[in-house]
Amino acid sequence: MSRKVAHNALWNVGGQLVSLGVGLVALPILLHALGAARLGVFTLALGLIGFSGLFDLGLSRALTQTVSSSLGLGRSRAQVAALVWRVIGLLAVFGVLWLVALWWAAPFLVDRLFSLSGEMARETLFGLRALALSIPFALAATGAMGTLEGLQQFRLLSLWRMPMSLLQFGLPVIVALIRPDIGWVIAALAATRVVWMALWLMQLQRLLPREQSIRASRGDLRHALRFGGWLSVSNLIGPLMVYADRFYLASLFPPATVAYYTVPFDTATRATSLPQTAMNALFPALAETQARPEASTRLLALAIRAVVVLVLPAVLVVAVFAHPLLAVWLNASFAGPATPVLQLLLIGIFLNSAAHLPYALLQAHGRSDLTAKLHLLELPVFAVLLVAGVHWFGITGAALAWTLRVALDAALLYLTAWWLQRPLRLMLAKGVGLLCLACAVFLLVVYALQGPLQLALTGVLVATCVFAALHMLRLNRPGTHKEITP
Repeated sequence: MSRKVAHNALWNVGGQLVSLGVGLVALPILLHALGAARLGVFTLALGLIGFSGLFDLGLSRALTQTVSSSLGLGRSRAQVAALVWRVIGLLAVFGVLWLVALWWAAPFLVDRLFSLSGEMARETLFGLRALALSIPFALAATGAMGTLEGLQQFRLLSLWRMPMSLLQFGLPVIVALIRPDIGWVIAALAATRVVWMALWLMQLQRLLPREQSIRASRGDLRHALRFGGWLSVSNLIGPLMVYADRFYLASLFPPATVAYYTVPFDTATRATSLPQTAMNALFPALAETQARPEASTRLLALAIRAVVVLVLPAVLVVAVFAHPLLAVWLNASFAGPATPVLQLLLIGIFLNSAAHLPYALLQAHGRSDLTAKLHLLELPVFAVLLVAGVHWFGITGAALAWTLRVALDAALLYLTAWWLQRPLRLMLAKGVGLLCLACAVFLLVVYALQGPLQLALTGVLVATCVFAALHMLRLNRPGTHKEITP
């Protein structure tokens, strides 16, 4: 099982790396074509797309959990297919409702939230309404993708994500070079969501065709709606806490200033999103093995070590060389104010990567209610931290607030998983200890050391993580009988 998850995770990572590379090439071109202010609006549009996790009411994740657990229990594929296509139909209906809501709210967002006027306001309004039109297609696509993840079709997903990433960023770049109008650039981004839907529904029809004579079980539908209902709370509050900072900043600062925060944030999250991508492979496996604690323990042992050896060197290297990297990638004037923001966000991204483990574990066992309640607890804390941080430190304070909130989230998730999963307590405790050590090393190297000593210790740590990663691959490659154990 660990080998299968590792194989699926590698496919996910490959697809994510292609998407990252395309984004790294596209953003400087967009900055040159549109300018900092319009690029800031474009990143806000990306934030709205990220916030679309709210719109599916948790049903795409519910499909992943239900499909994987149902097939693990021996349910017929025909029954599973009936449920899947019923839920995708519901998602399309929900998408129409959200379309109307965003179309109606777009003028308020442009005028009151983004504080735009004149030509920029007209362009942004056009772009937001184009995004609204794409919502039903995007929700149907997320349902299909959630089902394919439940079927553990990660190779298929990754192979198709690669050319689709080129389209997702390439089409807005082409439009920006021809016509530097942010409305049409966002509309090009929205158009790619329609192509995504057509692609994933075709793949799903091939792998899990619907039989007209079989109807979805009411019990299965109630389970999916109940799971998705609690998950929709997380899908509301989670993206809100991820993206609320940029919208709060947009209400206080001009778009060009907001870009000093949003560009490092989006780039860092894409560059270090490998663990979250890997969790997409881990989640259905944990759901499938929820009745076998020994198998779940082996999966967690692999995942915790993978988070440290994959993410720590990435965030450490980017944090140490943040200023020269930003200066080369964008320009020196942009790198100055963006560097402290990026360094603070990186430690939060590492903690957030680690938090995906207990988050996936709790939801794989059907406890989406617990993750939702934790998010409800964290929301007011984050609001206070965000307002205070921005008041005292500006955009750097927003990065500090986000990182502190992520640290609280990780601590609460591990504590809840430890309390609920008695057979896994030892592994979870070991994982927390390893993560605390990794965070201490990051803070020491980035903020306490300078010059040759900082570079030398960074090199040693990166080499150690690479060696550990190669050792894990050797233990889990096909033909090797010994797997990583707790």
